[in-house]
Amino acid sequence: MRWAWTWALLLVTGCLVEYTVGGAATDDDDDECPAGQERCHGDCVAAGACDTCPEGQVLCDKACVAADACPCETGCDDEREMCADGLCVCRTGLSRCGSACVDIRADAGHCGGCGEACDEGMCDGGECAAECSAQVCGDSCVEVAFDSLNCGQCGEACESDEVCLAGECRRYTEISGCTMCPCEDACDEEEEEDESACCDAPFLGGPVCVRDGCG
Repeated sequence: MRWAWTWALLLVTGCLVEYTVGGAATDDDDDECPAGQERCHGDCVAAGACDTCPEGQVLCDKACVAADACPCETGCDDEREMCADGLCVCRTGLSRCGSACVDIRADAGHCGGCGEACDEGMCDGGECAAECSAQVCGDSCVEVAFDSLNCGQCGEACESDEVCLAGECRRYTEISGCTMCPCEDACDEEEEEDESACCDAPFLGGPVCVRDGCG
């Protein structure tokens, strides 16, 4: 009687449903998460909650990839990253510590090197200090006249293709092979009426060419 009922069910429905331990087999649509959730490293989490990646990886278009391996078209961080050879990398002047681009000269959590945290006080010039010799911005000690993440005032970051000079964000071009100004022949006139000057850029750790002078 039991087998007859099973065959009758198959004849009526016209399909065979396979079962696994714990419940019915799933189809491709079951990879989707319930409403209000999203897939995050294989699990379903609340929408917008997937913003962290394992150590050494970065979030790249909702997926975690190795640091400095995310294509630029996904969108680099305008303040802390730049595009190089088609990949988002830390902008000049910053260092990669895990998934973050930080200034090891001023970041109290990475003072002088990745993971070198200051237990107390500030990070001033890459060393932990009880007091800041310049201006305090959050937990960092910076010189706002030249700090590209705090240019002119705390929190005012220049874009990755700009450098902070005299408290203002300025477009610049790196100088190859020059360690200090002046580099008289390095900054050529790009246009007849537009001349570039060699300017010292402490945030970048070297001189750069800047149109219309240094500040």
